[in-house]
Amino acid sequence: MQPADFTCLPADQQLDTLYFTGDILANRYEGENIFLLYNLHSFYVELKYDAYTNSLHQVTAFRETDKLEPYLPYLA
Repeated sequence: MQPADFTCLPADQQLDTLYFTGDILANRYEGENIFLLYNLHSFYVELKYDAYTNSLHQVTAFRETDKLEPYLPYLA
């Protein structure tokens, strides 16, 4: 699976794929948002949740390691 294949899936299938196949690497907080970082096959997926409404706002699939920078303090 490629990042583009993942992002073409319906939202419920994206979450199922992450839950059953992905590995959670880190989470971080930014204001009222919670960000979760997953490793899925050969790429990463970031979920952005609104902490107050408990709703998913954004799903981003990527391979670029520079996008991991905000998570570096949480990866050990």
